[in-house]
Amino acid sequence: MTEARLQSLDITNFRSIRGSVHAPLDAKVVLIHGENGAGKTSLLSAIELALTGRVIALERADPGYAHQLLQRGAPTGSVKLKATGLPDRNNFETLLTPGGFTTPAMLPADLTSFFSERCYLPQALLGQLLQIYQDSDSAPDSPLARFVTELLGLDRLDAIETGLEAVADLRNLRKTTAVYPQVESEKQRLDRQISDHQQARAAAQRALTAALAEMNAAWVVLGQSTQLAEEDIAGLVERLGHSLEETAAAPLVDQKRTIASMRRSAAEGGGTEAADEAGLAAAHNAATERLARWSDEHRAALMRVAERAAKLLPNLVASPSDAKAWHDEVAGQLTEALRQARARSERASTDAARKITLAAELEVERKNLATLDAEIARISENAGSLAEILSEVSAFLTNDICPVCDRNYADLDKGSLVDHVHTKVGQLSGSAERLLALGRNRSTQLEQVDRLVREDAMLVARALKSEEAADLQRRTSELEGVVAEIARLAAPIALWTEMAAAEAKARRALSEHQVRNTSRASIGAMLRNMASALGLEVLDPLRPVNDIMVDLDKLIDKQLADLNAKGAARRAIVDMRSQAEMQLTRRRNLDSLIAQDQAQQRLHDAALKRAAAIRIDGQVIKSTVEAVRARIIVREFNDRLNRLWRDLFIRLAPTEPFVPAFQIPTEATQKLKPKLVTRHRLGGSGGTPGAMLSAGNLNTAALTLFIALHLTVTPQLPWLILDDPVQSMDDVHIAHFAALLRTLSKEHNRQVIVAVHDRQLFEYLRLELSPAFEDDSLLTLELTRNSTRDTDLLPKWFRYKKEAVLRFAA
Repeated sequence: MTEARLQSLDITNFRSIRGSVHAPLDAKVVLIHGENGAGKTSLLSAIELALTGRVIALERADPGYAHQLLQRGAPTGSVKLKATGLPDRNNFETLLTPGGFTTPAMLPADLTSFFSERCYLPQALLGQLLQIYQDSDSAPDSPLARFVTELLGLDRLDAIETGLEAVADLRNLRKTTAVYPQVESEKQRLDRQISDHQQARAAAQRALTAALAEMNAAWVVLGQSTQLAEEDIAGLVERLGHSLEETAAAPLVDQKRTIASMRRSAAEGGGTEAADEAGLAAAHNAATERLARWSDEHRAALMRVAERAAKLLPNLVASPSDAKAWHDEVAGQLTEALRQARARSERASTDAARKITLAAELEVERKNLATLDAEIARISENAGSLAEILSEVSAFLTNDICPVCDRNYADLDKGSLVDHVHTKVGQLSGSAERLLALGRNRSTQLEQVDRLVREDAMLVARALKSEEAADLQRRTSELEGVVAEIARLAAPIALWTEMAAAEAKARRALSEHQVRNTSRASIGAMLRNMASALGLEVLDPLRPVNDIMVDLDKLIDKQLADLNAKGAARRAIVDMRSQAEMQLTRRRNLDSLIAQDQAQQRLHDAALKRAAAIRIDGQVIKSTVEAVRARIIVREFNDRLNRLWRDLFIRLAPTEPFVPAFQIPTEATQKLKPKLVTRHRLGGSGGTPGAMLSAGNLNTAALTLFIALHLTVTPQLPWLILDDPVQSMDDVHIAHFAALLRTLSKEHNRQVIVAVHDRQLFEYLRLELSPAFEDDSLLTLELTRNSTRDTDLLPKWFRYKKEAVLRFAA
């Protein structure tokens, strides 16, 4: 690459060059001279156009410059450049038309950038070079950033830093992968679900504890000393056994009735003895006939109802022979069964209606969710970034000409372009805020849909099958019919009760009359036998009968109360056992669900912890890379670029006390924000170069900065092309500049091409840069106009010649 040289340039109708010219370039130093407007800048611009496909200085001045490159009035034009030593190609051509130009082949992108920024300094950019680098931002493609990367080889560090940019902010990290927000959302859902399950389990545990407490209270009433625990619930029915309280209470009730009868017999005494036995018998017969007539009229209906009731109540104990007891028991049980059946039917109807409304609600919520998703999709996620870009662009708007498309916004008659951009920035900022609000609304909508889905699953789980619903409806109908029939039999059964009581009373009066004479003698013996059976001491035969009956009544009442309490306790245990089993099953199911959710929760926690650890590692790596990058940049800027720039500037301006330099921040940062300053040679800092240097020294600073940038990096193209670089320089500066060019050409092996318009300066540089050794060469090109105003180019070569006259004279 160090042997690459420009060989020749053929130009036809390009800019101010009219006609065709051939410019040889095969020399180490090429000096170009011509009056203003002769075509010096056009010749150098032609080299840039052929090699890079663009003319940067013209592009900065007019984005539509391509239409102005062809010489006015010419149908076509061209630029042909030949070179040697380039890796891919050495012949370049650009074709010019009134509509623009085409460059079929040019330098690769890296060499194009190097040529534009390190090899060619147009006259228009000389006064702007310092400002360009001063205003260069920290973007990766800025001129200064490309120079730093090329100088220091920071490509890998920049790639690491760019790749780890998202780890600084968790919100940006979420955007880099779809899995991270999914894991976070699933973790939050599991947390809520576990909390709901735990609350439900706590409620089930409280209900189970309350049921066990009631069961233990009843267990003590049954005479048990041990406490029931959860594990005792399953075998509790076997431990309770069969209910003996009713069997044990029957003889006691009979004995109580016998004592009451004895008391009445003893109280009635002699009045009953005088009664007429025939009258008592007639009363009994009349009562019996009334019962027979009632039976003929109502017994068949009663038996039909009893048969239907027996089918509906398989556990019915009462017999229709005792119509009153049967009626009371059957009416209560049937009423309760009907209430339960209606409750189940009503709940099934309510669930069915709720399922319909729930489906409608779920459809509405899902449509709302789809609407939110559609609205989120319509809003660009990059609205905030686009708003920032437009906000920055608005700072460069000075009129209604769009800097992007070059159209005049005033043609639309919609106000000024600045107002339009500011309005658009406001709308985009609002879109970003709207996107955040829609994200929060979508999370709420997802929770609502999830709640409705769970409610729908619960309704489906407890919904009755069609067979069950039909059976329930049929049973409800049958219950209603039987209850109605029993209600109609209430009055006849009440009449039967009165007639049966009258018959029993008449029969008892007749019987008592018949046995009274023998019963008094036997009452004492019966009472003593009864007392012995109940566990009382042997009674005194001389004790009054009424006293004995009072003691026996009290004993029987106490035993009956104990039996009733045990029976109630047994029934309470049976009832609470079902409740306890239901809550125990519910708790076990919830424990299983909690265990499953916690297992998933641990997996998501572990994943999020691993992600957090990776993010921390990325932040550490990013911080380390930033620190290393900052140290390298500071060291290289101070030790290489600033030092070389200082040496070149002092060489051209030896009397200037202030020397320009780049001031680089010392803290670790990815953003490269150099500041152009000046430093006094004796120490201390000054202001910016524009404030401290004269116009000539400002040009000298820009020129030496360009040469320093060229020399600091590896010379991918060993060319240095300068367009009228000695503006505002005095003779001393020019002399030092000529010496610098000689050094660049002779010692650094650079092909130097310099264009000047001053004739005396041209002659002076021709003498200073004359060949001084073998293989050294100088080529001068003079641009003029002929009589037809076409451009003429006169080349002249200068080769090294030994000065024989001086040698012999010596």
